[in-house]
Amino acid sequence: MGRKIDKSQTHLVRTVDDGDWELWSFPETKRAQFVRRLSHPGDAPYETTVALPANRTISFPAWLATNDQAVLPEMLKLRLEQNGLLGKNNNPIDVRIVEKRENQTLALATVLQPEFPKELTFEKAIRFEPSAFTFALPQDRLIVWREKGHLAVTATRGRNPVMFQVLSDNELSESAGLELRCMAYQLQTQNLCDRLLGVTLWGDFGRDEIERVEKHLDLKVTHDTVPPPVLPSDRSKLLPQEVALLHAKRRRRHRIRNVILLLLGLYVFVVLALLASIAWQTMVADNLRRQIAGQAPTVKAIQGTADRWTQVQWAVDPKLYAVELLNQVSGLLPPDGLRLTAFESSNGKIVIKGEASNPPAAFKFSEDIKANPDLQMFNWEMPNPSLRADGRADFNIEGVPKVAKIEQK
Repeated sequence: MGRKIDKSQTHLVRTVDDGDWELWSFPETKRAQFVRRLSHPGDAPYETTVALPANRTISFPAWLATNDQAVLPEMLKLRLEQNGLLGKNNNPIDVRIVEKRENQTLALATVLQPEFPKELTFEKAIRFEPSAFTFALPQDRLIVWREKGHLAVTATRGRNPVMFQVLSDNELSESAGLELRCMAYQLQTQNLCDRLLGVTLWGDFGRDEIERVEKHLDLKVTHDTVPPPVLPSDRSKLLPQEVALLHAKRRRRHRIRNVILLLLGLYVFVVLALLASIAWQTMVADNLRRQIAGQAPTVKAIQGTADRWTQVQWAVDPKLYAVELLNQVSGLLPPDGLRLTAFESSNGKIVIKGEASNPPAAFKFSEDIKANPDLQMFNWEMPNPSLRADGRADFNIEGVPKVAKIEQK
């Protein structure tokens, strides 16, 4: 049964000899811990580092006549092109410095194989490291282990890998032993390795395979289980273009999602603000209604008092006295051609009767009454005057109060 997965930890998947994959986690203060086996590396539940099998990479060690790290990548790129090891995919080159001497640097370049496998092309793969870099390697040795049916081999200078590849045979046969012998000879003649101290076999190897390696290399062979992985302190630059494209799509999705969440947040904010405004206005309106309802008796009493004062206005306002009104009307009479014959006041209604020398004089007098400011509290109307045989005109002007009438009891 596998361990419980902690999302906050760093994870790594690596291949094993039977074709499955192992998922490992790296707690902050502990060694790598095995989690469980996976049938596919993309089944890793969280973002993970992928240990690239040796058959998916090309390693190229070389001594370069410089200590300037800025020019090392270009020099190694030129060497790779000269040896036909650089494909047309323009994948990045990972450069590691193995050792420095006076005006010389031993560097290891790693590039991806031209065809990157689909099973390693998944979005949660955020880092790719050559599998040889994910081991704590023994010093100055050839190390052999199995990966997905292949025999992977790496050589160390000190404890740093100086090359890694897969053998042409899938078993430690006679041909595999000869290939290891040629590899060791080439490494030593090119001064890529110091004197090798031995060979280390990791995994399931029989006694006959061990003796076969000892016979061909004349080196001491040690046998052990495959150790837990380690994470290299230097991050490799080996990010396949196919995976980089998936990462770009994920970043685009995240940007779109963030924009949608922002717009949704703004919409919710506006809706909440609108609801809060409606609730506030409703509360204010309710308070006003309660205040109005509470003041209704007072308002009703005031209105009743106002009505009563309006009704007695005719009796208490001197301007509405019949004598005062008669005085105002008389003041509008012309010097001649018009005289009053009657002035009546009943229930607030005023009736003015008179005699004019002609109808136009009667009409002018009516208009003068309407224009008088002191008589504006009445609506004045005059029917057509009655003509006499001598041409004179009898007129009748009525004034009805605009506010209220005095009811006689």
